[in-house]
Amino acid sequence: MALNTKSLKLKPVGVLDIGSNSIRLVVYQSRSRALMPVFNERVICGIGRGLQKTGRLDPKGVKRALKCLPRFAALTKAMDIKDLNIFATAATREAQDGRKFIFEVEKLFKKSVKQLDAQQETRLGANGIICGMPDADGITGDLGGGSLELARVDKGVFKSGVSLPLGHLRLLSDLGSRKVPLKSRIDSIIEEARWLSDMSGLRFFYAFGGAWRAIARLHIAQSGYPLSVVHNYSMKADVALDFCQVIGGLSQASLPFDESISSQRAESLPVAALIMHRLIRELSPHEVVFSALGVREGVLFDRLKKSEKASDPLIIACHDIAIRESRFMPGSNKLFNWVAPLFIDEGTQMNRLRLSVCLLADIGWHEHPDYRAEQVFFRILRLPLIAVTHEEKATLALAVYRRYGGNMESSSLSVVNKLLDVTHIDWSTRLGNALRLAETLSGGQLDLLDGSSLRASNRRVHLEVDRSISSLVSDVVRKRLSQLAAQMNKSHQLSIK
Repeated sequence: MALNTKSLKLKPVGVLDIGSNSIRLVVYQSRSRALMPVFNERVICGIGRGLQKTGRLDPKGVKRALKCLPRFAALTKAMDIKDLNIFATAATREAQDGRKFIFEVEKLFKKSVKQLDAQQETRLGANGIICGMPDADGITGDLGGGSLELARVDKGVFKSGVSLPLGHLRLLSDLGSRKVPLKSRIDSIIEEARWLSDMSGLRFFYAFGGAWRAIARLHIAQSGYPLSVVHNYSMKADVALDFCQVIGGLSQASLPFDESISSQRAESLPVAALIMHRLIRELSPHEVVFSALGVREGVLFDRLKKSEKASDPLIIACHDIAIRESRFMPGSNKLFNWVAPLFIDEGTQMNRLRLSVCLLADIGWHEHPDYRAEQVFFRILRLPLIAVTHEEKATLALAVYRRYGGNMESSSLSVVNKLLDVTHIDWSTRLGNALRLAETLSGGQLDLLDGSSLRASNRRVHLEVDRSISSLVSDVVRKRLSQLAAQMNKSHQLSIK
């Protein structure tokens, strides 16, 4: 069989987000249920600075915006992005001259700009959370420069929401960095928000928006967490409360920045922390979960068909990667079924993880043999996969690492040792060993697995091979079978019939 040179027919889609504090262009490979960003650039313009006092957009911010937007227009043209979605949020919604600024953007891009009202912004932000966490259940919070959107999502369904005038840029423009007036303003707005009164005690608060993501990155760096990935990073509510109290009390100069945090975020971090601290006190969630997805992804998610929204973005993303990068046409179903007898009691979540591993099982073939295991391990850990927790991503990475024969004593596995318990490590190792056996037996030509079967009893792992393909059995096959059985604390048997 020839190498798999089939490529996906991808039509890139772009989103230009005109916010009160920043303007961001994101380009995705396609308008898919599993959005994969290929370009992401932000310029902090601050068009909403001083809006409450003047009623107009900040002239310097507008000048910065109109200076950066031609670059974005040129890039989208060069990338041949026919599907470009442009929307604006709180600043242009409230400013007297907001419509004038939007008209300038429309002239530049030769496309209409969608001015989101408060309810649309709230719903689309919640959609972004649902896009990345399909079973989201709790309160979502999108902190922007001009406003804070809060929404109730119930098992992946948007229920209701509210927009509050608590944007970090708005507060700083009105009150500066003085902590007492800031806390007083935040308290009064939260206390007047009647919508919040029935939302206390839900398990999850989903936080997004650039300033809150910066808080997550700062906590990751300060706590020594082993995986520097914001999406699905979670903190117990009491930990988040304490951390926000510390950050909220610091001055811009005393913030403990590292390279993962833009200096442009320095001014807004303390006030963003004060807002989160007050919300945690009000909502009393069990956990705070951070999301890399938000309104931009919510806009694209909103356009999907109902059947597309219901599909699993993890499986879709892994399938797309397999199509592009496997040597041969992906045979994930054959692998999935062939190893199934070793995983009789696994639940639904582990079942989808096993299918994901089977899809990714051949993506490291082009790496140098001495480094394949380590390369695919770190690549999977760092892929922008959604609908998967950090623990689940580590489980995937470990299984594919072992499929390529990675050493279980390697220092590279420090992430795994910190994130996974013994049960998940055992599951990943067993799956990886079984896939390694399948690859050795078939040479990657997975149709050959049809003449063999793998099963396990209480004491033994048994590989049965049809006599018609007995020539495939080698000493290496026997060795792989022995390794699999030993990892499962069983004996092994190979029979040819």
